[in-house]
Amino acid sequence: MVATGGKQKARAWAPLFALVLAAGLAGCEVADDVGVPGPDAAPSARSAAPRPPVPTQDAELAAQTAKSMTEVQRLLGAPPKSELMSALGGTGFRQTRPSMAKGAYLLKVACVGTPSVLLTVSQPDRRNGTRLELPVTCGRGVQAAVKLESGPTTVQLSPNTTDPDPGAAAGYRLERSPSA
Repeated sequence: MVATGGKQKARAWAPLFALVLAAGLAGCEVADDVGVPGPDAAPSARSAAPRPPVPTQDAELAAQTAKSMTEVQRLLGAPPKSELMSALGGTGFRQTRPSMAKGAYLLKVACVGTPSVLLTVSQPDRRNGTRLELPVTCGRGVQAAVKLESGPTTVQLSPNTTDPDPGAAAGYRLERSPSA
């Protein structure tokens, strides 16, 4: 094919091919800032779905919970200067302190709005790691002495019912024993 003038035909078609290619690309726009919308850009058709509304607490339940927490604070009394751990909240929670010194401690616990709770003090890295299990009847403050070894200590409050009142509250304070 080259011998019969193939190069001449290819040279003749090249400008026509370039012209068709240029006309096809003439309608394309090349932007330097790809991905950055301009000031007149319309919002994306794939916008994120609206967020669900934040759940709100019933005003009556919130008032009952606040009243229960205030009562628990009253039953526990003022926080002492020697307080090492404390918590106040619903009737089921756990708190861990990574390092506790060996010694005698005083524990105060109170609950309101449920019949009773179970307080557990444990040191999981020790043999027979549970140091105290104390069932507490709600509506009054209870004190108990506990001896702890050095190491991590966990205090847990659990309701003694399968259906605790949502407005119930419980709390505890752990402090060095005044006699220690």
